[in-house]
Amino acid sequence: MNRLIITLIALCLFSLFCGTGRAEECVWRFDRDADAFNWKALHATTEKTADGFSLVRQDDPFWFVSPQNLYISPQLSYAEFRLKAPETYLRGYLVVKTHDGRSWEEEFTLGLPDTYHVYRINIQKGNRTRSPIDAVAFTFGGVDRVSLDYLKIYKPSLYQLMGVYWGEFWNVPFASSTTVNFIETPLIGDYSFLAPLYVLLLVIAFFMVVLRRPLSRRSVVESLLLSCVVAGALFAVRMDYAWYMQWRADRSSLGQRSFDERISRADGTGAYDFSQGLKKVLPPGSTIRVYAGILEGKVRYYLLPVKVSETAPYIAVFRDPAISYDPIKKSLSRDHEIVARNIEVVTAVGKDGFLYKSLEAGHP
Repeated sequence: MNRLIITLIALCLFSLFCGTGRAEECVWRFDRDADAFNWKALHATTEKTADGFSLVRQDDPFWFVSPQNLYISPQLSYAEFRLKAPETYLRGYLVVKTHDGRSWEEEFTLGLPDTYHVYRINIQKGNRTRSPIDAVAFTFGGVDRVSLDYLKIYKPSLYQLMGVYWGEFWNVPFASSTTVNFIETPLIGDYSFLAPLYVLLLVIAFFMVVLRRPLSRRSVVESLLLSCVVAGALFAVRMDYAWYMQWRADRSSLGQRSFDERISRADGTGAYDFSQGLKKVLPPGSTIRVYAGILEGKVRYYLLPVKVSETAPYIAVFRDPAISYDPIKKSLSRDHEIVARNIEVVTAVGKDGFLYKSLEAGHP
């Protein structure tokens, strides 16, 4: 009888930690032609080489979209996928669309370059209506190639969920940890590492007080101080690990590159490359107007010591959707208001920028 009870308890624990197996999952393996061809690449071409299945960028952003009219239960809460890219400091997105027409995106940070990494994301966080998933898609920008191995959407067992939390705890988001003044505190599930650390501090202090009998004011104070030291050491180890991973990313991505290449890659917007291109074609001592949308401040900074003036004859335009050029009237307009007349195109600067010259000095 005792053996039967022990066996039943063991089976219950096994079921609790290991889940119900492979039945509750959707899997696409992109090294198989049937799975890869069912997906659609937008602004990218697909390649299959000895290294695996890859998306090659044609334009930004580029997408890889699943077949439509899927019926993925909201019980399947996590997506696991394996991919590699030649860049870090960049983010990708997994976009989810449900049967009730809602959609949202879950972001992830690309790991060390040219190395396969496994990513796990809770894709049901944005599913407030608990509607079945109709389609999913990957989207990337600023990276030339992405190699995809597989995508699995599944319901994790408790054991698997603990593994997910453990992986998230040691994950270092490179894209947001790139200054000497800031680095993100790791998470355990949806909670900051500090929350369980405070609980651990109290638990350690409690057991120290219990073990250091007889109870006295001195033993309580010493237990609290020692528990703070232990908790502080754990926090320092985790944060130093983040700095170490940041250093690895810097060395891998920037170590063998020139000064200009390092700034360009760390900038990631193209503003630095555009500014350096302008400096090469601008006549010495000239002034310039800049229209670059949300990147205007960066372009102005990178142009130093070139002087920027609202009445300058030279006009730089970079990724500003509000600016339009009329080749017939030879004018530049910003939100349908003319900002420069009688202009000519001097040259294209990179893929997304132009340099113009106004033949009328001063305001238009």
